[in-house]
Amino acid sequence: MALNKPVKARSLHLELPEGVRLDKFLAGELGDGPAGFSRSQLQRLIEEGQIEGISAKNLKASFKAKSPLAITIHLPAEKSAEILPFAATIPVLYEDEYLAIVHKPAGMTVHPGAATGNDTLVHALVGQIKKLAPHAERPGIVHRLDRETEGLMVIAKTDKSRAALAKLFADRQVNKKYQAIVWGSVELPEEVDGFIWRDRKNRKKMKFGYQAPEQGVRAREAQLLISEQTRYKYGTEIEINLITGRTHQIRATCTHLHAPILGDTLYGDDAGRAKTYKVGREKRENLAEC
Repeated sequence: MALNKPVKARSLHLELPEGVRLDKFLAGELGDGPAGFSRSQLQRLIEEGQIEGISAKNLKASFKAKSPLAITIHLPAEKSAEILPFAATIPVLYEDEYLAIVHKPAGMTVHPGAATGNDTLVHALVGQIKKLAPHAERPGIVHRLDRETEGLMVIAKTDKSRAALAKLFADRQVNKKYQAIVWGSVELPEEVDGFIWRDRKNRKKMKFGYQAPEQGVRAREAQLLISEQTRYKYGTEIEINLITGRTHQIRATCTHLHAPILGDTLYGDDAGRAKTYKVGREKRENLAEC
């Protein structure tokens, strides 16, 4: 049994650059996602007036300083959370006193959430790695992989290493490569540059488009490169270099390109595609050999 130590309330002194939106700056500094605070959490801190150096009249997410401005943000304490070790052996490819590189298996969620059990990667790591960077629910986590995706993940063992790694990801200094097989013998564009946003009809899904959607929808730039394509009779194996790391970016992009990823239960239609190509279950599992 392990009780993750809570992080105490603290204040950070930062310098807001000239002409940069306050919310965008804070997201870049504090981490958008598992390494730190989400955009919604940061928005709440702004609304609650937890930032000094900006007048109450001007304190809003869209605020831009006319010249570099010293600010102080007060961050709340994290509540402690009991995380029970999960009996699963996660392959550790490298480990030192600051970080570890592990191989996350397909079918495993990275960290605890509202709809998860006690079988996430975090639960397994708590029982396997003695020291992890403290966080109430996501100790050690710097970045994510989708539940269905397997691959390498960098795990932070100290607060300092987590902050440094999070900055590398935020500054796009990490080269992220993915491999997948999509349905159809297709030729996809080598460069894909567009926008991604939450699907209004299905909140579990994201949507990709070359043009930003109508006003009122928060869209983020989404870029990737398809570096290799190997075409088979019923599918195409691709290698992707992610420029931006957006939620479900590869899955939503491939779906938009009418080439959903094989085995994608949320965006794909394996049964429909298999029927179209007359591919049985055995062939579907070895599509690259067909």
